[in-house]
Formats: sequence, structure tokens, C-alpha cells
Amino acid sequence: MKFIFVFGIAIGILGCSNSPTSIIIHELVVSPKALIFMHGDTTKTLSITHTCTCPFNWGVHVLTSTSVLQDVSGNGDNTKVPITIDRSKLTVDTLYSLLQITSNDYGTDTVQITIFR
Repeated sequence: MKFIFVFGIAIGILGCSNSPTSIIIHELVVSPKALIFMHGDTTKTLSITHTCTCPFNWGVHVLTSTSVLQDVSGNGDNTKVPITIDRSKLTVDTLYSLLQITSNDYGTDTVQITIFR
């Protein structure tokens, strides 16, 4: 009986570890969170990446009803996604819009857009 008790304590002590267990969270990483198009600007760059090496695809969707911006999609990490505007379709002095970035199982994010005529 003493042997089982001592054996149980020894297993408990040996099973403990001082090294912390890390949890890796796989998520979408988008930057910057806002793009501002000043007079004359037609293209800005967005970075869309994720925090692991798994297959990754994404889409940029315009949430505001406007033909000035277009949806974009791609595969893999891309730190230079072009967000282009069509100034010929700009009908107001200042346009505010919102882009939603979605991915396969890595979450969603949004980017605020401001376009000055």
C-alpha cells in the first residue's frame, strides 16, 4: 500500500512541468485599419496575412454601395494588396466606405476608407 502511495506521488511530481504551454491562435492580420485617398490618389496598399503556415485565401468586399471601389480576392499572405479607386465614378466631395476582409476560417476584419475628391 505504501508503494502505491509513493508511486502515485512520484508520478504526480514527474508529471509537473515549469515550462508553460503555449497556445497558437490562427488569425487574420490586416493593416492598416484605415485608408485615406487624397486628391490625385488612385491606389493604396493593404497587407493581408495570417498567423500560421496553413493554406489561406481571402476576399476584400466593399460593404458600402459604390462603384468607386471594387472587390478583390487572393490566396496566401500578401503585404501589397492594391486597393484601387475609379475617380471618374466619384459623385461626392468626400466618400466614406467600409471594406470587409474575410478568410477561410481565420476570421474577418474591416478597413475604413475615406476618399477626397
